[in-house]
Amino acid sequence: MNHEPEHGSGCHNSDSRQKSLHGDSSQAGGTMTEKNGHHPEQGMQDSHSGHAGHDGHGQLAGVKKAAGVQVGWVSNPETVETNKETDIFLDIKDATGQAIEGFSVVHEKEMHLLAIKKDLSVFLHLHPEYLGKGRFQIKTIFPKAGRYKLYADFLPEGANQQLASHELEVTGAESNEEIDADKVLKKRVDDIEIELILPEAKVNEHLKLIFVLSNGDGSPITELEPYLGSAGHVVIVSEDMEEFLHVHPADENTKGPKVEYMTSFPRKGLYKIWGQFKYKGKLYTVPFVIEVQE
Repeated sequence: MNHEPEHGSGCHNSDSRQKSLHGDSSQAGGTMTEKNGHHPEQGMQDSHSGHAGHDGHGQLAGVKKAAGVQVGWVSNPETVETNKETDIFLDIKDATGQAIEGFSVVHEKEMHLLAIKKDLSVFLHLHPEYLGKGRFQIKTIFPKAGRYKLYADFLPEGANQQLASHELEVTGAESNEEIDADKVLKKRVDDIEIELILPEAKVNEHLKLIFVLSNGDGSPITELEPYLGSAGHVVIVSEDMEEFLHVHPADENTKGPKVEYMTSFPRKGLYKIWGQFKYKGKLYTVPFVIEVQE
């Protein structure tokens, strides 16, 4: 399993070198030490809770937009290269083109930005810094070449929860990985083991996802630490990236060894699930691929 430190905020103002971010808008499991202002070392990351527009278990599916909210995407440099630092700016405006200036803090952040490579092999959970006047900014490094989809999750004051998406191309020697359902839903991430327990997944059925965490010696983990105000975060994306689910624990304060979630899948097919949990100061991210039946 790979690992990465969490991306944090960087404070850079726009300049003449900024260009438009390409297209519409991800690495896989591991650990990371939480810190701000640094890049990933090949890992994955996720995020938050209590969003408006979520159901009782914190699920956000698809794109939910308040009327007239516009998101502009900018990258600096315009050509994004693998393993080179990139600034990404997001400008949030209303229907008249005026900057939206007020944003609610959700799971300790004003914005959660998930970047996922199209073959689902890269998953980054970023937290852009709010610079004011509707502009957010993040510095990051994309560890693999290829096309990425970015999902920005934020809550303007007085509006609905927003999920805006954008795509960008990262240049370099590209390779794509096959997406196959896991035969065994139990994985070791560095020094801990994480098992996913769920029944056979079928379309539009409410399902309970249970993550069970244990130490390398098999002893249960009972001292999970809050990550962004929650016992754990789960992001689920369909193979074609058209379905995006962000779910939060039924009990946000549990300390393990089990963390339970409720969700449902809108269409059949393959889905990749990333779970994130913090233990002894490390953020562990574990990926599973499942197949949802009709």
